[in-house]
Amino acid sequence: METLLEKIKPKYIKKIKSSDYTYSASKILAKLESSTWYGELTISEVSEIYDICGIEKLRVSAWDIRFGDNLLIKEDE
Repeated sequence: METLLEKIKPKYIKKIKSSDYTYSASKILAKLESSTWYGELTISEVSEIYDICGIEKLRVSAWDIRFGDNLLIKEDE
């Protein structure tokens, strides 16, 4: 079964892995590795991903926050 770490767009995984916030980044990577469904992430974890990746939360739709469409690889990609 595919983990979230495999479902997140590679550019975001790269940003998380190269983050200066090593503790937060390692926590997020561990959570992504142990989860298979975006809904398993808490709002706090999604917020940390946005912060680490430099995604402006004010410019993200509620749909993206709830379902992760902006973070996840689409089937046609």
